[in-house]
Amino acid sequence: MTQEVRPYDVLVMGGSGFLGQKLVQQLAKKERRVLVSTRKAGALKPAFAALNDVHVHQIREYDANTLDTLLSQADAVINLVSIHHEERRSRIDLPPARRGDFEEVHIEIPRRMIHSAVKIGGCRIVHVSCYGASPLSSDARLRSKGLGEIIVREASEDSAAQGYFTYLNGPKFGWGSRLASTVLRLPKLRSADLDHWARIIIETLDDHESIGKIQEAWTDKARVTIYPGKIYA
Repeated sequence: MTQEVRPYDVLVMGGSGFLGQKLVQQLAKKERRVLVSTRKAGALKPAFAALNDVHVHQIREYDANTLDTLLSQADAVINLVSIHHEERRSRIDLPPARRGDFEEVHIEIPRRMIHSAVKIGGCRIVHVSCYGASPLSSDARLRSKGLGEIIVREASEDSAAQGYFTYLNGPKFGWGSRLASTVLRLPKLRSADLDHWARIIIETLDDHESIGKIQEAWTDKARVTIYPGKIYA
């Protein structure tokens, strides 16, 4: 059976930021066909106007249907979607407002992305996170980042073979589904380093030895594996 040829090599989710723009430009130089999803398509299109193989797609939100449509069009996805501050905080005392902005952006979007990837199949995933991300952090942003990392990392594991429920297991997630996913942590971004970090993201995308790992990008080294097996000094 011949695998369907998808119109794009890479989907970049959240490509409107400074890092996203550098990343898309470098992908285009490597002759990758790139689909960029953003809520700011009108402002972003002029930046990519000269890049023939780059298409900017306007979205309203990263809901399940939108992600199904986006992921079905690309062989790989790089998730850059992130926020630094939340306007709407979670409310454990008010169930309708339980989910704050950090939880929605850093946990639920990765979860929906993974579910779409499982449904569609054949999708390489690089999920960009940050230094200090941990589900045990006292900082709400870093805690949500850490939980999002778990979702993406566990998607690379065969839960049936492992014999335990993962963070993702539930009615909409089938046991035994393994995705080619990698978590890449970046430090606080400086404009002078954006080209370097964009290059590291592409190297991670192309490195299948990184699948199933959480890695940190360092300035003096390409990448250091944090999970599995790495213990902080």
